[in-house]
Amino acid sequence: MGLVNFMSLINLSVDRIIIHQIFQKTSDKFTMPIKSNDYTNFAPSAMSDFEARVVQSLGVDSKAVTMKILDQNNSQDLPYLVNSCVDECNTDFIESSYQIAEKLARAQFHKSSAISGGIVVVFTGKQGHPQKRLLGILKAELHSGYEKLIDPKTGQISLKHIQELLLTPNSRLFKTVGFCENLNYDPASTDLNDKWTPLIFDSQISKADGKASAEYFYRKFAGCGYLESNARTTKQFFDVTKKFIFQLDKPSEEKYELLNALTTYLKVDKSSAVDPTDFAEKYFDIDTCDNYRNHLIDNEIPTSSFIKDIEHIQSQLKLLKYTFSNNVKLEADPEIFKKDVIVTPIKGEKDENGHIPDWTQIIVKSKLILKK
Repeated sequence: MGLVNFMSLINLSVDRIIIHQIFQKTSDKFTMPIKSNDYTNFAPSAMSDFEARVVQSLGVDSKAVTMKILDQNNSQDLPYLVNSCVDECNTDFIESSYQIAEKLARAQFHKSSAISGGIVVVFTGKQGHPQKRLLGILKAELHSGYEKLIDPKTGQISLKHIQELLLTPNSRLFKTVGFCENLNYDPASTDLNDKWTPLIFDSQISKADGKASAEYFYRKFAGCGYLESNARTTKQFFDVTKKFIFQLDKPSEEKYELLNALTTYLKVDKSSAVDPTDFAEKYFDIDTCDNYRNHLIDNEIPTSSFIKDIEHIQSQLKLLKYTFSNNVKLEADPEIFKKDVIVTPIKGEKDENGHIPDWTQIIVKSKLILKK
């Protein structure tokens, strides 16, 4: 599959926009969306502003998450609908776009909590070099006390109000999904992932872990799921391995050594891949290796190698910290710990009750300096 440079959405041009309205759930009876029967026609300057907002929502500097298509076998599935309607004539596309709005409204209706209504903007266009097709769906919440005007003859939602809602810097675009056509895909393939790459923007997405909270939008409505990126897999490996080490029946000093090894393995090791089996064989005994492998499998972490990407855990790899029972703390860069710090458990001095405490001997291959 040849991916277009969709993350930049370069050379974007939107050719048609149609807008419908959906409502917040107020009872057990479903409310059908209001259907627009005509396209929204922006002036050239307004269209440029709208295209800029789309790039802001889905482009390279946004919080958009690349996902994979999961639902594509039923004519009611959004990816299937997108693939079939993207090239429809304007008359047919009005009906398909309304079907999309209704699908979003029903996805919201079946949530236990009431989700705000708003406008559903369905648009098509092209982007990239060479230009490939794009279909986008944007849900924007109406401002409090803000009423739309609908032309009774054409059913078109007031252009002035749409401009105010979509094009002003302070307007909030809550959720957007864009299906971007890939380059050089096999037209005979029956898997829509070969043809389309979905991008999901959600104002509640956390860039730290690439997770969107509105599952009803990306899963129930859009029919998409997470594409397991190398950064996400690396973070999951790090978190699951830390948990495993904490649960080991070993002295704290040994656990610290293993945590140090994990940090060093991901930050200092020059390898471009993470090999969980190699890590286990280097730092665990045979029995622990077997338990660790089962722990990875139980948590759906690959046991074979994968590309290392520490984007989501960089802050956690900056410093390694030792904390002692008397609240003394020692921290340093993992590479410094590896080269210049020796931590050894020793027995302390016998107290008046004859008890010999556990102490820790630390040797730092450097002299102590005073910093202001």
